[in-house]
Amino acid sequence: MSIQTVLTPEWIKWGKEQSEKFDNLEGFVAGEGGMNPKILLLGEAPGAKEIELGHPFQGPSGKELDRWLDSLGLTREDVYIFGVVSARPFRVGKSGLKSDRRPNNKEVKAYAPMFDYELVQFKDKLLVTMGNASLQRLLGKDAKVGELHGQLLNESVQHFNEATGKFEWTKNKYDIFPLYHPSYSKRFKAMKPVVDEDSRKLRELLKK
Repeated sequence: MSIQTVLTPEWIKWGKEQSEKFDNLEGFVAGEGGMNPKILLLGEAPGAKEIELGHPFQGPSGKELDRWLDSLGLTREDVYIFGVVSARPFRVGKSGLKSDRRPNNKEVKAYAPMFDYELVQFKDKLLVTMGNASLQRLLGKDAKVGELHGQLLNESVQHFNEATGKFEWTKNKYDIFPLYHPSYSKRFKAMKPVVDEDSRKLRELLKK
């Protein structure tokens, strides 16, 4: 196996063009992974290191992800990773330096067609959301990782209707397993037992 992307050259060109439409988006990172993944890992958006290297989850967050995958008995070839937005959302501070931020609703909608395209390329795969951004992209703004983490859900998800500019619910349902971001317990030490327990549940789920 090898790391690949399901995005065609036309989609990649389209994705880069979306980034250029916004003053506070930059770069582009295509989704990537194995073409027969055990799970789809859904993140938020790339950061500075990801834009620099052109791949998802690089630098410290990438090392943390790799350690987490190893604990599940997986490699990057066993998963396919993509985000709600494929460009880096940033803000500029008083010092003039850029910092990462969560994508806003307009940016999420701008990349919604690409997200939907990548999602439907993989049939009957477990969707593992990492944090609120990807969870809410699937299940709406009322879905909270704090309430749903570590549970196996089977739900309709949001699909973007380009004609109306609105999200609609799919008729078919998807298996979804919400998680905190793998680096969450590094920032909030008290959450480590919760994050570890969720990982254990996912590991057991993957054995079935």
